[in-house]
Amino acid sequence: ALPAVILVGIWAGMPQTTVALLAGLQNTPRELHEAAALDGAGAWRRFRTVTWPAIKPIALAISALNLIWNFNSFALVYVLTSGGPGGRTRLPMLFAYEEAFRYGQFGYAAAMGCVMVAVISVVLAVHLVGRLRGGEDR
Repeated sequence: ALPAVILVGIWAGMPQTTVALLAGLQNTPRELHEAAALDGAGAWRRFRTVTWPAIKPIALAISALNLIWNFNSFALVYVLTSGGPGGRTRLPMLFAYEEAFRYGQFGYAAAMGCVMVAVISVVLAVHLVGRLRGGEDR
């Protein structure tokens, strides 16, 4: 059941990612591509040296947003599987929801929410610092 949820999540997020990357591609100066082609650069070399540096900030932003949105994908899992067979698709947000509204453990659910905010903040900070310092080759 989890691969199906992942597939639906990718399918649901694809339009926004595609539009953002398309906007970045359209913002890439055409003159740079022409100059690289005149210098003898092939398609892959033009992508690596011209296109990718132009869309790298957009790709960084959209990957950070996708990380946050996928971590908080409560509605998708709740509608598709409600935690799935045997709890296999019980993601952290669904678990916090169930603790609060099914079992009445509001304090525990609030604490879980605070921990999830801290975890996603640390993961996002590490991701952004690594990307901004030039670790994009990883």
